[in-house]
Amino acid sequence: MPRLARHLPRLLVIAEIALVFSIFRDVAYVTTYRLYISHRVDDASRSIAAQRFDIEGARVVPQIAMHAMSRDDRVAFRTALGIPSVLRIDVRPEGHARYQIHWRRAAADRILVDGDAAAATSVAVPIPADAGVVELVSQGRLTWVDPRLVGNLRVTRRAIGLALLLLVSAVLARRSRDREPRLRPQDVERMIWFRRIALAAGVVFTVASLEIGLRALGDRVPLGIASERHDLGEVRKDPRWEDTLRYGRRLRTRVDAVNEWRGGDIVRMGYIPFEVSDGVMHRFRFQTDDEGFRNARTRDRIDVAALGDSFTDAMTLDAYDGWTAVLERQTGLAVQNYGTAGFGPQQELRVLTDYVVRHRPRVVVLAYFAGNDLFDAEAFDEFEQSGGAVQRAVPGWPIKDVVSRADTWFVVSALRAAGTWASQRQSAEAKPIDTAPPRAAAAGPTPVFDRGMFTASVHGRTLRWAFMPPYLNTLNLSEHDLAARTGWMLTRRAIADMQRVTRGIGAELVVMFLPFKSQIYLPLVESSMLPAELSRALQFYLRDNPIPPDVAMMMRNRLAQNTLMQRLCNESGIRFLDTTEALSARVRAGENVYFPDESHLNETGHRIVADTLAKFLDR
Repeated sequence: MPRLARHLPRLLVIAEIALVFSIFRDVAYVTTYRLYISHRVDDASRSIAAQRFDIEGARVVPQIAMHAMSRDDRVAFRTALGIPSVLRIDVRPEGHARYQIHWRRAAADRILVDGDAAAATSVAVPIPADAGVVELVSQGRLTWVDPRLVGNLRVTRRAIGLALLLLVSAVLARRSRDREPRLRPQDVERMIWFRRIALAAGVVFTVASLEIGLRALGDRVPLGIASERHDLGEVRKDPRWEDTLRYGRRLRTRVDAVNEWRGGDIVRMGYIPFEVSDGVMHRFRFQTDDEGFRNARTRDRIDVAALGDSFTDAMTLDAYDGWTAVLERQTGLAVQNYGTAGFGPQQELRVLTDYVVRHRPRVVVLAYFAGNDLFDAEAFDEFEQSGGAVQRAVPGWPIKDVVSRADTWFVVSALRAAGTWASQRQSAEAKPIDTAPPRAAAAGPTPVFDRGMFTASVHGRTLRWAFMPPYLNTLNLSEHDLAARTGWMLTRRAIADMQRVTRGIGAELVVMFLPFKSQIYLPLVESSMLPAELSRALQFYLRDNPIPPDVAMMMRNRLAQNTLMQRLCNESGIRFLDTTEALSARVRAGENVYFPDESHLNETGHRIVADTLAKFLDR
């Protein structure tokens, strides 16, 4: 017993450290399992539920929208976590709606929540640890906001045990001091343990300080850490951009940064999984001039001014490879890039009057992008009418569906970013042009479709591409539908004003039509896939549409905007250049002109646009 008494303080310290570690581990690994429609286990064909990822404040918020009015709409998920958990969810009705939450196991069906909602409601309901199915049921227009299962934290007993051990240790230490006032070997040993504990406390303090410091950086956090936080759904302000009343969101002046991306916008917006993309890292310098456009410098004299959106400012590649820079090298003309991602016709008209006219170019090229210019016109009109109060909705992206509490710590994000940087340092220095080997090569000319990515062999070359769903959906609009939109009226008005302004400075206006990806690649799959098979593939992108895609109708509408714009230019006496056929011809020859997982042109596509425009201007 005396021997045990001597070693008791040491044993108590070891037990206390073990309990602290155990509690810390369980706190760190409290896990959240988000419920996405892709995880559903019921019959999706009987439901019109749709998955959304909306940005609310500084976060991406996953949502499941259910809009069935005449019947119940249901979506079910497995709950085999093995531990008791809590289902946390917000219910947002549009008007009045009923909702229920069921938990089923075998033949048993328990209603956990049953309610009516006329306003937003938060729900937190315990879910058993047993394997089962949780089912969300609604009638009426209702959105389930961020449904997630959160594992229970069970540390109460260990916390009580730790408190008792600390109390016993304190009592023993006091008695030891009373009996042994002078320093003895036992005291030396205690001092060693004290130093160890102090060291551990110092490590904790350092890590906590680093965590606080990284959080305090806000939007200035390093890019690698920001990328990790992006996967957690954190929205950060991009220092390259600023919000203005005259233009809305636009580039700042004199930016000098490095831009890099892996996985194109079709991946980042959640339309296809990252696993089917090439995963190539694109890295390049990003500069803006004194006027806030993507040029190395502002020049007093220019020959050609290029107006447009992201297809002109070339946000996804080095400015050297953009069509404006290629055009300048080919022709010897001074070509200034006045494009800005997200701009529509009205903003491009303002760029013309605010910046371009003072340089008095000979030619003004309006690069009209068929994918979203009509809709951008409508969005900016709403922004103007509201005095800037109504901002354009910014889509979010799929965030991690399984997240432990430790994943949310900035220190963990920093460690992961460092690991990623170390493992990918060499590849990150390259700026490839579709050079990554395809993950799955097609056996023949018939395209293979894998989770949103087409792969086909064309003239012995492997092409891979995915469609951008909102642009693909535009093919459901006929020429009459497009002409009836407010966006077309606003576009006509803006182009008429551009023509008047350019004539006023003795310049000529050229409208250059840039097609969206579906216009170029749809004929390739339409001619090589069975209609039913192609319709099923396109349904992957257009899951929210109530009926399967009509491929024949989409083919009829494929060039509707081309015809509409050409007719406008002919009637107005404006020179018109359509780049659709030049880009299509290169694809038919077996070469990609868009990035596989991006909606934007790649370097080859920009060269084709520049070549076509150079020949057009020469004529």
